[in-house]
Amino acid sequence: MIYVSLFIEGVLEMKIGFIGAGKVGCSFGLFLKKREFQIVGYASQSMESASYAANLTDSSALSFNELIKQSNYIFITTPDDRIEDVWNHMLDFDLRDKKVFHMSGCLSSSIFTNSGENGVLGYSLHPLYSFADKKSSDLGEVVFSIEGDHISGIHAFLDQSNIRYFVLDKKKKALYHAAAVFVSNYVVALAKIGEDLLLESGLDKELSIVGTLPLMESALFNMKKKGINHALTGPIIRGDLNTIQKHIEELPTYKEIYKRLGLVALQIGSETGDLSDKKTEEIYQILRSDCNEKDGSDISGNER
Repeated sequence: MIYVSLFIEGVLEMKIGFIGAGKVGCSFGLFLKKREFQIVGYASQSMESASYAANLTDSSALSFNELIKQSNYIFITTPDDRIEDVWNHMLDFDLRDKKVFHMSGCLSSSIFTNSGENGVLGYSLHPLYSFADKKSSDLGEVVFSIEGDHISGIHAFLDQSNIRYFVLDKKKKALYHAAAVFVSNYVVALAKIGEDLLLESGLDKELSIVGTLPLMESALFNMKKKGINHALTGPIIRGDLNTIQKHIEELPTYKEIYKRLGLVALQIGSETGDLSDKKTEEIYQILRSDCNEKDGSDISGNER
């Protein structure tokens, strides 16, 4: 009972406000609300979007000034190119003892210039998640990255929100975000490539989508069940030279993407021991033929 009382007291001391009422701001606010955090409200360029977010989280639609004054945990959930402007506007207010976050994947907490001089702690908190709508609050299994100069200053928030997180070096933020783009945005791009090729091979659009999604879902299931290195199927892991060569000869477009990704798949097969050294080298020569590469490195990154 004492633990619960202390927990509730700690949560109530955190008065959380959001600047920006899009998918991320609404969803994360709803997530925190379900964990009994006090959501003060939302400020947005659009009063309509602020009101929607406020209704969703049982909070208030506030002006920028009101939100800054009433909140001590402030989350900037605007598009990336507006974060710096929002922060510069915030510097016109008394920010002492406040914590400010942005939720950009690429930008670091370095954007909060002069934060120390103003008595405020700045952080970037980013979920490895693609938000489909403003109610995507089922974030219990989502991993977050957090970085800032004083992580110890928000341990209570991190513990009480019960999010899964890791501390990220701010110098690695862009690299981290590029990884997220590969496994999220570019998966959609790969699906588009697959759809284009299926349409060119004679399938209609509806059937190409119906046929593609189960294939992608099975790949994700295999990765979740077996891990990335043991989920690979297809001609490269089988060492099927003729099939790989035919693919390259027949591809009307996307030939270079096929080769580049093929080299990654080949590296997986080499590391797991599924391919002999001889077979690996044969496939490597096929994938490197006419490839627009200048580094001369092999699949492990070593100079050849």
